[in-house]
Amino acid sequence: MEADLNQLDPLRRVARELIDQGRAMVGKWPTVKIAEWYERLEELASLADRRQEEAIHEAALELTVYLSSLVEAGIEANAAQRERTVQLLDVLGDVVGAAAGTPSPSKPSRAAQSGHLVVYYLRADDRDLPGLTAQLGHERFVVRTFNDGNRAMAEARQLPPNAVIVDQGMVAWLSRLIDQAERSADEHRRPVAIVLCDGGDVRNRLFAQRAGAEAVLEGADAIRCVARLHELLIAQKQNVARVLIIDDDAHMGQFCVSVLAFKGMVSKRTSSAREGLDALSEFKPDLVLLDLYLPDMNGIEVAQLIRERPNMALVPIVFMSGEEDLDKRFDAIRMGGDDFLGKPVKPRHLLASVTSRVNRSRQLLAQTQQATLTQHVEGHAGKVDRATLVHDIERARRGELGDCVGLVMISVDDVPALARRLGFVRTGDLAHQIGNALAVEPSLKTGICALGEFSFLALMPVSSEGALRVAAENMRVRLSGRGWLSAESPVRISFSLGSVRADGAGMSVEALLGKVAECTKDAQDQGGGRSMHAFVGTEAVAAETPEQKLARAILRRPLLPDTTLFQFQPVVPLKGQLSGQFLTRMYLRAPKTSVAGKIGADIYAPIVQELHVGRNVNRFQLHALAHAARRAHAQINDVRLFVPIHRETLFEESFAEWLAADLYGLQVDADVLALVLNVDELIDDLPRASRALEAAQMSGVRLCLAGFEAHIRDQQRLCRLPSIYANFIDWRTLPAGPEREAGNDARRKLCLESIKNGKIVIATGVDDPLALSDLFREGVHYVLGPAVSDWQDVPQVPASSQR
Repeated sequence: MEADLNQLDPLRRVARELIDQGRAMVGKWPTVKIAEWYERLEELASLADRRQEEAIHEAALELTVYLSSLVEAGIEANAAQRERTVQLLDVLGDVVGAAAGTPSPSKPSRAAQSGHLVVYYLRADDRDLPGLTAQLGHERFVVRTFNDGNRAMAEARQLPPNAVIVDQGMVAWLSRLIDQAERSADEHRRPVAIVLCDGGDVRNRLFAQRAGAEAVLEGADAIRCVARLHELLIAQKQNVARVLIIDDDAHMGQFCVSVLAFKGMVSKRTSSAREGLDALSEFKPDLVLLDLYLPDMNGIEVAQLIRERPNMALVPIVFMSGEEDLDKRFDAIRMGGDDFLGKPVKPRHLLASVTSRVNRSRQLLAQTQQATLTQHVEGHAGKVDRATLVHDIERARRGELGDCVGLVMISVDDVPALARRLGFVRTGDLAHQIGNALAVEPSLKTGICALGEFSFLALMPVSSEGALRVAAENMRVRLSGRGWLSAESPVRISFSLGSVRADGAGMSVEALLGKVAECTKDAQDQGGGRSMHAFVGTEAVAAETPEQKLARAILRRPLLPDTTLFQFQPVVPLKGQLSGQFLTRMYLRAPKTSVAGKIGADIYAPIVQELHVGRNVNRFQLHALAHAARRAHAQINDVRLFVPIHRETLFEESFAEWLAADLYGLQVDADVLALVLNVDELIDDLPRASRALEAAQMSGVRLCLAGFEAHIRDQQRLCRLPSIYANFIDWRTLPAGPEREAGNDARRKLCLESIKNGKIVIATGVDDPLALSDLFREGVHYVLGPAVSDWQDVPQVPASSQR
């Protein structure tokens, strides 16, 4: 039967040969032959995947992932590693021996994990730390106490601990218990370990550290021990690598998820740029695996958008693509990538890149942090500084943290009386303990910001205003109902809480902070021990028109072709020679709606400013219009599109580099785009604007200015800026009266000065055909307006304007 199976299934025959070869080599472990064998195992995994033999693919992939670090380093495996290799070979052998199409043998089931963290406490009967078990219970840990190491080892096979606290008399069991727990845990995570010592003997500390203890506490009480345990668990949680995969190739995405999972990493797979960007806030990745070509956006643009997010500057971005053009790979690295993996990706290359980049990123992050976990609450892992809190509030206002986000302030009531009752030292311990408790509060997902010792600010994402009220009050009741400082004689503390809705409100950040502080003070003035809520901004949102509400919903997410519509107005030549130029404008619309439902800039522009998304909107416009220019080039020679952009886009340091790389990736000449900026946005900081214009000019695009009529005194100076290609001059018919001649005279002088300094002059808003002869005499190169051209859905040159 076995011979028949091998004859019918070459895949299984190859697998059996590799299994036999591996078992023969594991004992001696010849590194060169192991490397060659490893290469064949990778080929087996790929072949099984193509043959849709999922069981063989999974088993072979798990074996190659386990061996990858050993092969990469070229080292000889130790006894434990060889034993693990044999176990994985047995799993592969069981799978290969099963009939084709049958599911792989199920792994032994482990005991169901408790919803709470499990702590093992090993000590002799006469060495129990007073209050430790009770304090751990108060902190919602499941506690298992042992005075026998063998019993702890046996228990760890069924219910692996998340943490181990060991008295100095039982340190000899620590390393074995850690190994047993790590092998038994489904996620293969090492438990944190604390050793309790009497102090005074440095040899006890060294022995405990060699046994695997992350912390050695000398003469500690229960409160200090539990606080240190919280710090270690938070640090461990942060050390699990979280990888966001953005790739429209479902097969490649699932492959990466599988490989990373075998190494205990947490992955999230998305299939489009929009899904990936939406996942950043909630998933909080340590690294992003990004496909260079996505259906709705190119990878370089996605990388730039990621880099714009707060706290994403140090997150590595690894590009994946079959792209062989070295220049495009270099552009990907230059525009925000940290590494480039060619497809098909090998498991060991993927793991090596992810592991090294994550480790490097964490080292850089650690160097930038000014506080440590062992210091006061300001150094706690769940603590954020004020600048980070402000960034998070801005993200909430843009809708990046959810549909409803509350800003809450938690304050201890009557602090002076509390300090007199507890004394100087115990008051400091209490502040530390409250900070630790809030830092691990599950409803405060973005961290806490301390205001002094006994007041804290945090964001609370919820589903609705009603849910915010309930969640905030529940947290306040939970804090007030627990015992503090000591398990034997706990201190009861009263808390007051204020909350205000932070997302979508028309108030500034400073006003929101002032409002939540006012709510908290009102709660304390009414006797404390209560919550006060003020949902500002909801009235303004409720008063919005349906078009404004739709625009706000669209702008809170990355723009897409389905949610936007472009129109083009031909620029008609007078003295000029080019007939393929168009002014552009963008509308917003609900997906899959008719043109009748379009929303103009007069409605959405204030919302863009309020949500601070001008740069993202402009980048989408430029990318989409570059596509449109490439399509129009087949019918129109020398096409050029004039695109109005915001000042914040121009002032962004990486804008010019991004634009050059994006146009290069689209294979579009840079001069197909001309950026139009409003003088009103630049006049307040003209030196900076001049530098930014010069930098943008280096990308090859043309730059234009508009809005001179609002700055008559500065017109002559502004129209001469050296980096400008064209000046837009408003030539609408002025109302009759004495001001008409003065206005016409100012326009003629501006036109003359612009031409004198080599600028192209484009007259806009032309609403009277009789004005064309005057414009021709003034030397105007091009004209725009209802009298000469209409808006179009597709750029087309009128026959009358072709030359």
